[in-house]
Amino acid sequence: MASCRIVNAAVESSVANIRTISTSYQTAGENFISDLTKAIAEMEGETKDALQNFIDTDVKTFVEESVSTALTGMADLLEANRTNFLDVDKQIADSISGS
Repeated sequence: MASCRIVNAAVESSVANIRTISTSYQTAGENFISDLTKAIAEMEGETKDALQNFIDTDVKTFVEESVSTALTGMADLLEANRTNFLDVDKQIADSISGS
């Protein structure tokens, strides 16, 4: 049977780093969408309309929301696992010490 080990401080640090990266991706995504919109601002015609729609829907959803949400989800999962490990460790220690 494989053993399972967690290094609390490392996981805690990773969670914080992932949350920071998630926020950075969201900000970069917002800037990216803003820059794309500015780049096509003076265009005219159906191509511009189609491109603006594509930017406002598919591209915006991916770069502003999906990547950031996926990273936040990973941070939440790691944090939940870290917390579970701490709780189980405490329960085992309490059981051994008779507390």
